[in-house]
Amino acid sequence: MPYLSSLLLIALAACGSSEPISPALSAYVSAQEALAADDFDKARAALQNLVQHADPALKSLVEIVANAEDITAVRAAFKPLSEEVIKGEIPEGLVLAYCPMADDDKGAHWIQKDQPQLMNPYFGATMLHCGVFKE
Repeated sequence: MPYLSSLLLIALAACGSSEPISPALSAYVSAQEALAADDFDKARAALQNLVQHADPALKSLVEIVANAEDITAVRAAFKPLSEEVIKGEIPEGLVLAYCPMADDDKGAHWIQKDQPQLMNPYFGATMLHCGVFKE
């Protein structure tokens, strides 16, 4: 968890919450939202922002995702990034979500804003609400 501690140290108010969220985690959530919206350009911009704020231990993984050539490649690379990000504490205002159908039915997690609807970054509009919130 040492590489994630820097994700959570620098405080920004997010999601109307009093809990802090770091610029890195904020950039991750922006990428998740862009992928759910099928917006490759916004996802890439958010991920390039994440490269700037990522802990050195995560930087190479983030760069792989940020440099993916298309939205399909970004989504594939987003899973290993998400698996590292979810190892840290999830601040209030954000939640853990899971889609069992992502990654060829192997399943994949992500973090998103705490809202009534699940917004799946792995499928976008194709299966936007596929998955469950985890505790």
